[in-house]
Amino acid sequence: MKKYKSVFFDADDTLFDYPLAERTALLASLDEFAITAEPETVIAAYKRHNRDVWQAFERGETDQATLRIERFRRLAAELGISDLPLARIGSFYLEALSRQSQLLPGALATVRALAEKFPLALVTNGIAAVQKKRFAASPITAYFQSIVISEEVGLAKPDPRIFEPALQKIGVQAADVLFVGDSVSSDMAAARNAGMDFCWLNPSGTPVPAGHSPAYIIATIHELPGLPGL
Repeated sequence: MKKYKSVFFDADDTLFDYPLAERTALLASLDEFAITAEPETVIAAYKRHNRDVWQAFERGETDQATLRIERFRRLAAELGISDLPLARIGSFYLEALSRQSQLLPGALATVRALAEKFPLALVTNGIAAVQKKRFAASPITAYFQSIVISEEVGLAKPDPRIFEPALQKIGVQAADVLFVGDSVSSDMAAARNAGMDFCWLNPSGTPVPAGHSPAYIIATIHELPGLPGL
C-alpha cells in the first residue's frame, strides 16, 4: 500500500466555506452601492459570471486584474445597470471578501489530525490580498508548513508548476503527495498534470470526468484521515 509523505490542500470549497464568504461579501456590496435588484437574482448571476471569468483565467485567457472588473461588468450588463462604478465595487467586494474566513464543517479537525502525521501545504488560485487576510484570520493555517497563492508565484492551477514552492519547502516529490481539492478544472487537472495522486472532494456525487482518475473520492472532508496511505 502506498504511504504518502505529505498532503496538499486546495483552500476554497475544500477547507474554507467560499459560498458563505462570497454571499456575505456580495450582500454587503449590494447595500454599499444601492443595488436594488432582488438579492438572490444578483447572487446567482454573479456566480455564473465569476465562474466563467475564473475558468478563462485558468485557461490563461485573462489575468487577475481584468478578472476583478470583468465579472462585475458582465453582472451590470445583465442587470441593466449602466452607471455601476466597476472599479470601486470590485475593490469593495474584495475587501469585504477578505474579512470572511469561515471554514467548512470538519475542516479544522481534519487538518489538525493530519498535521500530527504529515507536513501540509495549502495551494490556492485566489487573489493574494484577499487570501492572505482570510488565512491570517483562521486558526487552520497554523497547521500548514507551506502556503502557495497563485498571484504571488505567477502560476495558477492547473499549471503543475504551482506546486513547486511547496514541494521544495517540504522536501517531497509530487509522486509522494496526496492533493485534496474540489475543482475538476483546476485541482484535479493540476494533480494529473503534476503526476500527483488526487482526492476529489465531491459532495454532490458528480461522475468522474473523462480523462481523469482520482485516487480517492470523498463526500465530506471528515472521510479524509481514514483513507489508505494516510
